[in-house]
Order: sequence, then structure tokens, then C-alpha cells
Amino acid sequence: MPLLLAGAALAPGPAQAWLWRRGLPDPADAATTLEAVERAVTRLIPVPEITPRELVPRLAEMILFDVREAEEFALSRLPGARRLPPDMPAAAFRAAHGAEVAGARVVFYCAVGWRSGRMLERVQATIASAGPAALYNLRGGLFRWRAEGLPLEGAAEVHHYDAAWGQLLRRTLGR
Repeated sequence: MPLLLAGAALAPGPAQAWLWRRGLPDPADAATTLEAVERAVTRLIPVPEITPRELVPRLAEMILFDVREAEEFALSRLPGARRLPPDMPAAAFRAAHGAEVAGARVVFYCAVGWRSGRMLERVQATIASAGPAALYNLRGGLFRWRAEGLPLEGAAEVHHYDAAWGQLLRRTLGR
């Protein structure tokens, strides 16, 4: 199955420039690798992580939340995932999903782990009383998932958010 890249229809948000100043590598820089982005996300957002290879055999026992924009989710996603808006407040998450995460293993993911890591960081204290069995951020997000040749629901493409992230995705996939 060929690996395809989706066109970037999302405009970069005004907050994107501050990411580079906060320690996240610039994806447009030819020297930036997905591994460097993964390390930065782990350092900047210290939440529990799971790798794609660790997740694959456990997919059936996980609740998956895709923390990307609707357009990204519409193109492709992990099998069985449900979308959450990246800016969803913790209280809204608890009201909508608190009962279903009780006793469950939950994985949040996005393109590279930044938005999903931030979501997990926001909601973990709020849903602690609901008693989830485990909460994880998918290390490297869909970029890592696709780089490892794992299947997606929907298109075989990964939406790369904007042109800069598209450059990183092309380098990661060797295109």
C-alpha cells in the first residue's frame, strides 16, 4: 500500500510560532527528525506514553481519543477512535466521557503527540476520580504510527496539519 501525504488545508494557528520558542523543534528545519520532536514532547509534557508497537496488540482493550481538528480526523484515524477538539476543556471532557473511562485504558493521540499530550495533561487530574485504569499519550502520534507502516481507518494518508509539519512527515516517510 503506498504511503500518501494529504494536502494541508489547515492554516497554521497563531500559537504555532511559540512552539519553537518553548523547545519543540521546528518541523520545517531539514535537520529536525520525528525522534527529536518525540523527545521534546516527552520532555515538555511529562505524561505516560505508549508507543505504536506497544499499542497494536492492545488496541481492542483501549479507548482511543483523536485530539485533532475535524478535517484531520475525517481523512484518517486509528481504528475505532473518537475525535476530541484540541481545545476541549477538562470539565467538558469529564462531563462527556468520565463514565466511559472509569476502569478503562485510554490513549490520546494527534499528529505527533503535542496536542494529545496537552489534552492528557489537562484532563488527568479531573478524571482521576473516575478511576481510569491507565492514561497514555501515543508517542510520535500518527506520524510515528504511519512511519511504522501500521494501518489507518479511512485513507492511507496522514493529514500533516500545515506545510511545516508536512516537510517533517515527508522526511520521516522518506519522500
